Amino acid sequence: MLLKYNVSNFKSIGHTIEFSMLPLQNDVEERFLKTIKTKAGDWKVLRRAGFFGPNASGKSTFVESIDFARDYIVEGQKSGKNTGVNQFKGKFLDIGNISTFQFMFYLNEEVYEYGFTLDRKQIYEEWLMILTEKDFVPLFTRVTDTNGKTTIDIESKFARKDSKERKLAEVLKDSIQENQKNQLFLYKLHDNGIKKAETIVEWFKGLQIIFPSTTIQGLPIRMQEDSEFRKFIADSLHRLDTGVFDISVVSDQIDFREFSEKIDLPQEIIDKVEEIKNGIVNLNGKYFIFSENKQKRTVLVQIKFDHKLNGETIKFNIDEESDGTQRLLDLLPILFAMDKKSSVIYLVDEIDRSLHTKLSQHLLNEFICKSENTLNQIIFTAHDVSLLNLNDFRKDEIWFVEKNTLGESKLKPLSDFNVQEGQDTLKAYLNGRFGAVPVIRGDL
Repeated sequence: MLLKYNVSNFKSIGHTIEFSMLPLQNDVEERFLKTIKTKAGDWKVLRRAGFFGPNASGKSTFVESIDFARDYIVEGQKSGKNTGVNQFKGKFLDIGNISTFQFMFYLNEEVYEYGFTLDRKQIYEEWLMILTEKDFVPLFTRVTDTNGKTTIDIESKFARKDSKERKLAEVLKDSIQENQKNQLFLYKLHDNGIKKAETIVEWFKGLQIIFPSTTIQGLPIRMQEDSEFRKFIADSLHRLDTGVFDISVVSDQIDFREFSEKIDLPQEIIDKVEEIKNGIVNLNGKYFIFSENKQKRTVLVQIKFDHKLNGETIKFNIDEESDGTQRLLDLLPILFAMDKKSSVIYLVDEIDRSLHTKLSQHLLNEFICKSENTLNQIIFTAHDVSLLNLNDFRKDEIWFVEKNTLGESKLKPLSDFNVQEGQDTLKAYLNGRFGAVPVIRGDL
C-alpha cells in the first residue's frame, strides 16, 4: 500500500508537495479505511483518493511524476545517458536543478521509505529506510558531495556482514563510477539478484498507471485465454447499459507481411511486431492485435461485441463502440478478481473521461466494496465535480490541486477546511470556498 509520496521540481510541481493516504488522527470515521500491522503498531490507511481542480492545474502532472519515478526505478538507465527528468521551468534558487521523489509504502508487513534526488545528468542522493518500533532506520544511503565523489553506506539492517548479499552489495557500491552516476543503486542491487531489492522493485513494478491514452494492450489475448474474465467484462458492460450483451474473440492465421502491405503498416511498426512476435497497432481507430502461435504463424486477434439491433445479433468491432464503452474496457479489469490480488495500487488519470457521472460513481463504489479484504488502493484524477459527495467520500480522500501565483501546482485535502455537517460540498466548491476552480476572466 502507498502511505505517502513527496515530489518536487517536476513539470508544474516546483517546491515539494506531499500526498498522504494516512487519515487524520482527529477523524474517527472508519469508512473506507484499512488497518495494517506495522512494527510501530496498527496503522489506518485510506484505500482511495481523488484529485480535483481546473484544467492545467497539475492533476495529470502528479500522476506523471509517479510514472516517471516508477519507470526510472524499474527499467534502470544506461550508463552515461541523461536522466530525462522534466523539471519545473521557473527557477528557484532554494531547490536549484534538483528533483526529489520519495515514497513511503507498506510491503510484506514492513513499512519502507525509498527516495532519490537527481538533476538532468545524475543521481545525487538515494536512500532506503525501514520502520522499527521507534523510528525509521537506514538500510542504505547514498550521497554525492560537491566534489563529485559518491559514497554509499550499507547498514547492518540491510544484511549481515558475512552474508553473500552483503558482500555482493559492497562490491556493487564501488561500481558506481563517473559514467554510472545516473543509475540507481536499488536497481543495481535488483539487477544482480539481491532479494530485498528485487522485492521492492517488484512493488514499484506493480503500480498500475492508466492514462486517457492508455491502450488495451493484451486485453484480446487475455479474453481469449480466460473465459471467466471475458464473461465478467461482458456482464459488466451489459449491466452498465452500454448495449453490449456478449463478447467473443476471433483469431485468424495471417501472412503478416502480406497483411501489413494491405493495410499499409509503417515499416517501424512492422519491425517492432516482428521483433517481439506480438503487439498491438492502432490505425485510424482500429486495433490490430498480433501474437505468434505454436506453429510460429502470426495470428490476428480481434474482440467482437454483440448487440441486439432490430431483433438480430450484430457484432461490432472495438473501434465501432462508443468512447465510453472503450473507456470502460480500460477500467473494468481493475474490478475483476480483486480478492485474488493481495496488494495492487491503481493510479487513474481522468477516471471520468467519456463516462456518465453514475458510471464513475459505480466504479469507485465497486472498488471500495471489492477491495474490503485486500490491500488494494485507487488514486484518481477527475473533472466531474458531481463526485464531490461526502456521502460517498471521506473528507481526507478528496484533494484539490491548483497553481499558486508562481505557477506551481499545490495540493490541499478537503480535510484542511472546516466543512459543517450537512453542508453542500459541491456548491461550496463551485463557489470557490476551497479554491482549485478555474478563474474565467471577462477582459479577453
